[in-house]
Amino acid sequence: MLLSVERALASSSNAQTIGRNGEIPFLRFLQRYLPLTLKATTGHFITPSGTISPQLDVIVADARYPLLSENADGSALVMLHSVVHIFEIKTNLTTKDIKKTLANAARTMPLAGEAFDERSSFGASLLAYNCANRLASLEETFFSNSDPNRAYLDAVLLRYSLKDRTSTGIVGGLLHLEMPSREGGYFPISTPSKTPLSDLYYRLVQNSYYTIGERDYSLSEIGAQFMDYMSWATAEWPADFERSIVRVPRASAHPIQASTPNNPVIKRDK
Repeated sequence: MLLSVERALASSSNAQTIGRNGEIPFLRFLQRYLPLTLKATTGHFITPSGTISPQLDVIVADARYPLLSENADGSALVMLHSVVHIFEIKTNLTTKDIKKTLANAARTMPLAGEAFDERSSFGASLLAYNCANRLASLEETFFSNSDPNRAYLDAVLLRYSLKDRTSTGIVGGLLHLEMPSREGGYFPISTPSKTPLSDLYYRLVQNSYYTIGERDYSLSEIGAQFMDYMSWATAEWPADFERSIVRVPRASAHPIQASTPNNPVIKRDK
């Protein structure tokens, strides 16, 4: 993946092209290796009230949710309720990039409050293929400018600058603010790694499943959410459609059916 990024960067000096060439390899990596219960795309999410997020480099979503739209370039509009993680991609990370990414996250993350509480909200990461600055400068900038109360963000560094890589195989790492177990401030953690991409993958899948499990949405609840998001579309649902959904206890093996004027539920005699 890193080799394909380096080749793409060498082919253009245009900033927009460089940015897109940085997104595509990681997006393809996720699309190939994520389990079928998760999907990766790029684009925007929309809240139930109709607020659209800023452009997001990579979105990891609960695959049970449909995309609301998909463009010819592969970018998509997804429901906020489906989002489990977002990424901002940087090809050659600088301290200026860190400040900009933290500012972007502070504008994006509060939108999650329309659907989630703190425990069920989506995660966010800055992913850097390479680092232009030394690790000490990146750490100081990240930890001094981060505000987890506004935006909780990790920084994944796939490759440190050459001078920070070690003869023991340390090539990258993770910058993370650990949540306090009791009342108090967050404390900074910089974790070096010999396999930062593998570490990222397993951490992403594990945390995504924790998030989906915390939300605990049933398929009938996802269907009701979908109707809320489609309220701005040209199609109209019957006024009593949601009330007509037959709510079946989770433990029941019987299917959930919905009765509508065009699709009444037929009750069979025992």
